[in-house]
Amino acid sequence: MSKVLVLLESPAKVAKIQHFLSEGFPENEYVVMASGGHINKIADKGVALLGIDLETMTPTFVNEKTKKENISNIKKAGKTADLIVLASDPDREGEAIAWHLANLFENMNKEIKRVTFDEITKNAVIKSFENMQEIDQDLVNAQTTRQMLDKIIGYLVSKSLQKSTGLMSAGRVQTPALYILAERAKEINAFVPTPYHKISVQDDSQKLSMPLFKDKNNSNFNDDKTYWITDEIAQNILSELTEDYKCIDYKANAFETRSFSPYSTANMLVDGFSKLKLSTSQITVAAQKLYEAGLVTYIRTDSNRYSADFINDAKTYIANRWDEKLYADPIVKKDNNAQDAHESIRPTDLKNTPDVIETQLSDAVQKRLYTMIWWNTIKSLMHGPSGFNHSWVFDNSGYKFKQTYQEVLNPGYQALKTNTKHDEDIELDDESDEVVKTELDQVPMLAKEKDFVIKIDKSLIKDETTETKPPRMYNPGTLIKELRSLGIGRPSTYNPILTKLKEREYVDFERSKPIEVTNKGFDAEKFLYANYNDFFNLGYTADMEAKLDLISEGKFNNVDWLKETYANLSTKVKEEIEKAKTGTEICPRCHEGTLVFIKTRFGRGRGCSNFTTTKCGYREYQQPDDTWKEYVEPTPEQREENAKKREEFLAKRKEYWDNRRKAKEEKAAKIKEEKTK
Repeated sequence: MSKVLVLLESPAKVAKIQHFLSEGFPENEYVVMASGGHINKIADKGVALLGIDLETMTPTFVNEKTKKENISNIKKAGKTADLIVLASDPDREGEAIAWHLANLFENMNKEIKRVTFDEITKNAVIKSFENMQEIDQDLVNAQTTRQMLDKIIGYLVSKSLQKSTGLMSAGRVQTPALYILAERAKEINAFVPTPYHKISVQDDSQKLSMPLFKDKNNSNFNDDKTYWITDEIAQNILSELTEDYKCIDYKANAFETRSFSPYSTANMLVDGFSKLKLSTSQITVAAQKLYEAGLVTYIRTDSNRYSADFINDAKTYIANRWDEKLYADPIVKKDNNAQDAHESIRPTDLKNTPDVIETQLSDAVQKRLYTMIWWNTIKSLMHGPSGFNHSWVFDNSGYKFKQTYQEVLNPGYQALKTNTKHDEDIELDDESDEVVKTELDQVPMLAKEKDFVIKIDKSLIKDETTETKPPRMYNPGTLIKELRSLGIGRPSTYNPILTKLKEREYVDFERSKPIEVTNKGFDAEKFLYANYNDFFNLGYTADMEAKLDLISEGKFNNVDWLKETYANLSTKVKEEIEKAKTGTEICPRCHEGTLVFIKTRFGRGRGCSNFTTTKCGYREYQQPDDTWKEYVEPTPEQREENAKKREEFLAKRKEYWDNRRKAKEEKAAKIKEEKTK
C-alpha cells in the first residue's frame, strides 16, 4: 500500500476529497491536507522593498508568518509519503501555489505530481488522479510575473502618489478602474440636459402607440447625430399633422430571444448584483462555498461554454422533466479576452434542484446564489420566446410614425413555473433591466400589410416635454462588465478591484446602488493620469493582460518586459518625487517653507518642508469634510486624560470578550451534557 499526501488549498474540501479517494483507490493510504491558500509572498527587501533581483528579474519569496505551523505539518507529512499530489485550484494562482508547495520538499527526493479538477465530485476527482501531470511552469511564470508587475507598479507609483498627494495607494488594475469611474462621474457632472418634445399617437381603441421618429427628409428625430424637437419645431409639426395616416411599410421578422447564457465569473457577479442585490464580496464568498461543497463547478472562469458531457446530461434532464423541444444549444459568444481554461459556472448535477439543496444549505445567500446559477444554466440550454416582430410605418404630411408589436408564438423558457421566492430567475436585457413580457391585449388592430390608410382624431396626438438624461453611473455589476469588455482584469481580480478602491476611500457604494467617486478618488485619478498615463491607460493595461496570457502559453519572454517596465517607471517616479519636495502653499507657522504631504497613520497629512533644516514642526490633517486642521500637541493633563480613557476602554473590551467566551463554554458544556444523557 502506497502512502499518498494530497495538498489542497481550502480546508473545507479535505473531508470530501479524502472520502472520494479512499473509495476510488482503496489500495492506497491517503493523507489530505490544506495549505490555506498562499504559503509565501515576495519579500519586502532590496531596492524600493521590491524583493526582486533587478538583473535577472527573479523574486525572493518568504514564507507567510501565519503559515509557519501549517508549513511545518505539511513538510512533516511529506517525509513519510511515497507520492505527493498537488491539488490546488485549476488556475494560474493555483499552479503557483502548487509550485511553492513542491519547493517545500526540494531536498527530500520525492515523486511529486499535479492534478486539477473543475468540480468537486467523485467522478471528477477520480478522473484527475487517473491522469496526473507535471506542474505547468508556464502558468507559474505568468502568475509570478503578475505578482512582480503588481509590486513594481504598486510600490513605486504608490510612493510617488503619497509624496505628491498624501494618498496611499495605486495599483496596476485598480487605477484604470478608478479612471473609468472618475471619467463617467465627470461626464455626468458636466452634463447639460437638452429639453425636447416627444410626439406620438395614442389610440387605445385600436391598441395603437405610435411615436414620431422621422422628419420629411427621412432624418431621425431626437438623436445626438441629428437634432432634437424644440418648442418651435413641435408647434410646426402639430400644425401640419392631419387625421390621415397612410401605411407605407410593413415588415414581419422572425425572432427568438435568448437572454440567458453560460456564466463566466464576470456575468455571475453582474447578475448577482442586479438580481440578488448582493455585493461582489458576498457573491464571491458564497460561490466559493458552493464550489467547495461540490455543488457548482470552479467559480473563477472567463469561459462561456459547457462540456459536451454536461450538455448531453442536460438535454436528457430537460426532455424528462419538461419537453425535449425546449432544449437549445447554448449561446457561445466569441470573447477575444477569454482564456477559456475551464467550463462556465454551472451546477455539478442538475438533479440537485434548488428544492433539493434547500435542506443541504443553511446559508440564505448560498441558497439564493445556487438558485440563480441553477436556473441560469437550465434556461441557457432552452429556447427562449420566439415568434414575429411586426413593424408598421405610417406617413402623415411627410412625417413618419412607427407601430411595433412582438407576436410570441412559442414562449419557450418564459412558460416555466419556477416558484422562486425572490428574483433569482428573472430575465434581464443587456442594460440589466428586467424584460417585460408582451401581453395579448396589446395587439394593435392593424392589417398585416401596407398601402392602407387609417384615420385617427387629432386629439389623440400626444405631445410630451422631457429632457435628455446623463449616462448612468456604474454600479459594481456594470463596472465589472465594462472591465471585462476592455480586457482589464481577470476572474480572480474583479472583486479585489472593488474592495481595494473602497478600502482606500477612493470610491463608496452601497448594496445595489451606483458607485460614488470621492474627492480622494478624483485627486488620485487626476495625479496618476497627469503623470503616469503611459502606465495606466486602458490600452496599456489590457495589453499587459494579453502579454500575461502569452507567458502562460510559453510564447513570451517576461524578463526583458519586466526590465523595461521597471526602468521606465523608476525614472519617472524619481522625477515626480523630486518635484514633491516643494509645495505651493506657504507654511502658516514659519512663513519660509512650503506645505508638503507627509506619511502618517492618521490619514492625509501635510507638514512644513523646512522640518529637516529649521525644525519647523507644523503639521495639519485632512478632516472628514475635506478641510485641513492644524495638529496641536496635547498638554500633559490631556495626555493623562487620554490614557485614562484608553484604559477604561480596554477594560470594557476585555470584560466583553471574557463574557462571550464564558457564554460559549457554558453552551458547549450544556450540549455535551445533553448528548451524554
